[in-house]
Amino acid sequence: MSPAQLDAQEQRYFKNYVDTLQASEHWKDMSYFELNLETWRQLWRVLEMCDILLLIVDVRYAGMMFPPSLYTYIQEQNKHMILVLNKIDLVPPSVVAAWRQYLSGRYPALSVLYFTSCPAYNLRGATADKAGLQVRRRKGRQRMCAEGATKILEACKEIVKGEVDLSSWEKKIKEETDVEFDYDEGVQVGETIVEKADTSYYTHERYKSGVLSLGCVGQPNVGKSSLLNALMGRCVVSVSSTPGHTKHFQTIYLTPQVRLCDCPGLVFPSKVPRPIQILMGSYPIAQLREPYTTIRYLSERLDMPKLLRIDHPEGDDSWSPRDICDGWAKKRNYLTAKAARLDTYRAANSILRMALDGRICLWLRPPGFAENREKYENCEEIKYIKWVQALTDDTTLKSDDLNLSESDGERQSDSSDGGDVSSDDDETAAIANKFAALAGDD
Repeated sequence: MSPAQLDAQEQRYFKNYVDTLQASEHWKDMSYFELNLETWRQLWRVLEMCDILLLIVDVRYAGMMFPPSLYTYIQEQNKHMILVLNKIDLVPPSVVAAWRQYLSGRYPALSVLYFTSCPAYNLRGATADKAGLQVRRRKGRQRMCAEGATKILEACKEIVKGEVDLSSWEKKIKEETDVEFDYDEGVQVGETIVEKADTSYYTHERYKSGVLSLGCVGQPNVGKSSLLNALMGRCVVSVSSTPGHTKHFQTIYLTPQVRLCDCPGLVFPSKVPRPIQILMGSYPIAQLREPYTTIRYLSERLDMPKLLRIDHPEGDDSWSPRDICDGWAKKRNYLTAKAARLDTYRAANSILRMALDGRICLWLRPPGFAENREKYENCEEIKYIKWVQALTDDTTLKSDDLNLSESDGERQSDSSDGGDVSSDDDETAAIANKFAALAGDD
């Protein structure tokens, strides 16, 4: 098949796919998803090239970000999928363990691993501010996240079963564990980034030339680029909180025998509510015209006035989303240019960016967590999760004070203006969530 024929066929298939979705009864409930054919083509090429697919999700919204249809496709292609629960430093270990057990139970062929690009040794300062809120501040100099990288290596070893020599990867982890790199330095381009691949068809050959190909797929803002930088032990991919920052998939050689194929963040069709999409970063905050619905969603589940340490602008006891934004604008001195009035929209934008970054942290829990909380809090995996986080017992996030709200549950299918929460210092807070969005099994 010629490139022109392939192009025409893919355009036709994609148009028919979108038309089918539009004709379905669920179209009105469909969330924002990717409609750019070129982005889908890059996903298809990564799926064709890879031997093992790394699906990265933000553990705070793991159930909303996992696409079952992709899992089914990988199974049909006789390939392997590794689900990486990223950003586990933002969530209590018991919730992380619960998500792993839930997803492993529903998808038996799925390998579920933990990862964070911000283990304790890559953070600076105290772990709590004066009010006892959790703090997450990245050091200027970073170290390779050896704990998470080791587990990904072990999972790959189990899959390839000696068909690819991964000793160079293991050696790299051992040698570079204590080597620091500047996280804010420019992207190092050279022999690391080999090429920017096109979107022409790629014929897959398993472990071609003795090289293991790992495809990296995930929605925007799940931390794919940060994960790649952490695995490499240097900054090889630029990072941004803006969805769509990675424009092309790129081939990065971790070692001569292991290559990583990074795909642009892609939002799959689903029924995820718009507020959740905004909070988990799949809908661009900068394009949001009406942010107050999402502020209301946050405020109904978190004590926002207390977290932001703001006073009601009119001295009332009841709060509306605009009152919260006005209070934050007053505290941060966000004023409009001409009239010098409180800039409510900018304040709302700032709050949403803090939620996206994990400074105000809302997370979802898997079905059955309330009934089995004690089991998850005492399971053997807790020690392993703390090891990946590089945490000690006195720095672990607590989940004892969670206000379980199963009535809030909904089962769903397949920083430019960032301000500090604390007025006393420059620390940013990660706040424990108080609701569970998934109430039961499908």
